Amino acid sequence: MADRALSAVRERYATMALMILVAVVGLLLWQLASTWVFALPGPLKTLGAFKHVRADLAPAAFATFGNAAVGFVLAVTVGAMLGVVFGRSEYWYRVLNPIVVVGGAVPKIIIYPILLLLLGLGPPSVIGMGFIGGVFSVLINVMVAVRHIKPVYILVGRSLNVTPWRAFRRIYLPAVALPLLTGVRLCFGLTVVNVIFAELFAAKAGMGKTIMDYYGVGRYAEMMVMILILFLVAMGGSILLWWLERRVRRAVT
Repeated sequence: MADRALSAVRERYATMALMILVAVVGLLLWQLASTWVFALPGPLKTLGAFKHVRADLAPAAFATFGNAAVGFVLAVTVGAMLGVVFGRSEYWYRVLNPIVVVGGAVPKIIIYPILLLLLGLGPPSVIGMGFIGGVFSVLINVMVAVRHIKPVYILVGRSLNVTPWRAFRRIYLPAVALPLLTGVRLCFGLTVVNVIFAELFAAKAGMGKTIMDYYGVGRYAEMMVMILILFLVAMGGSILLWWLERRVRRAVT
């Protein structure tokens, strides 16, 4: 038991050390690249430009992360429910599995012009873009996991005449907890990325639009500040979900 705890501590410190090393190497490469590309300011110049974006940061971040949060919640909810529905039915699994797999592989940015026509230029189309970008990762993971649930769980639920909603909460979700968390972690990054793509393409507000505005007038340092903030938030959320996934994995194993 003590050896296992010591091994876990060593693994944790090794992971932290590797993350710090990657960050240091990334900063050095960033500084080196800034000497070759005039439009790419170095780390220190980027940090110095933070004070110039304060007025634009709050409304832009509120729009971006608000839209991403709504799209993320919708993607996780709808993806989990449809994954259970498609996975527990042999007929619908065979019919829809190829469509779902292809849909997950298609670049979602090609769908955005259609969303603009249907939902207009504003938050609904951006949220829709984030939703479409993230829902497939949850749907595919849950759908495949449901196919591998032990049949005895389903038989017990049927013998007790459990309602579909109670079966969803009490049988299917606990049985697919780990694949669901993996899908949620992937969904988070994909949702944020697709929201940013939508804002870069066409949007009324958001960090992506602000980045393009800064780029258009040559304010490259301010542009890098926005990109750096987006990177840190996305990385922090992914690390948090990864940590949660590891905790759940250890608990069930």
